[in-house]
Amino acid sequence: MDVIVLGPAGCGKSTLTGEFGRYLKREGYSVRFLNLDPGCLAAPYQCDFDIRERFTVEQIMRSERLGPGGAMVRAMEKLSETEIPKYSADFTLIDTPGQLEVFAFQAAGPKIVRQYRDPVGIFILDACIGIQDLPAIYLYSLATGHRLGIETIRIVNKVDMLRESELEAMREYLGNPVILKKRIHTRGTLSDIYVPLSELLQRVLLAQRNPFVSARTGRGFGELLDLLHEVRCACGDTT
Repeated sequence: MDVIVLGPAGCGKSTLTGEFGRYLKREGYSVRFLNLDPGCLAAPYQCDFDIRERFTVEQIMRSERLGPGGAMVRAMEKLSETEIPKYSADFTLIDTPGQLEVFAFQAAGPKIVRQYRDPVGIFILDACIGIQDLPAIYLYSLATGHRLGIETIRIVNKVDMLRESELEAMREYLGNPVILKKRIHTRGTLSDIYVPLSELLQRVLLAQRNPFVSARTGRGFGELLDLLHEVRCACGDTT
């Protein structure tokens, strides 16, 4: 199974890739690690393929006289033209750039993903953003999965950094999103946008499980593994 790890900068993609991969190995699975982030300084796992061996953002900045943003866009173009090795492992974990918008919403992102036959995405929701901003990042995850054209599951990471009462409030929202809809006090155009989006989230959130995990401690890895298997079962039921 090819698993593409997605999420905004700082959500814990590389840590999850490394620690979840080690968990899978302890469970008896064969695992390969791919780093597709040409801007990272170090990967917390042993790479089977590392795009930095071909080029880095820093090298592109120097050679093409580009700033960091332009160099990252150029790096994604180069990555989309690179043949990424395919492995026969039980799980191939694919770590993506911290700048999610460059990977997912430039033309290169879908082209890169199409190199894989039937990948599954893991989109990381950072528990530290709090409930108030959870709808926005959840919608971002839906847009990312749609843009890349892949089945995407969502997990809440960094649960070890929150109090149990905070986690319970987040679980309550994910299980009953109408709670947050009642807090929307916008007028005019914003109200016209937020209310329908809130109703959309009510349908989507209740249709999927969202494991609570800690990439640092390994909490929730068993449920995440179960959910990955369920995505590939005949019924495709992830509720």
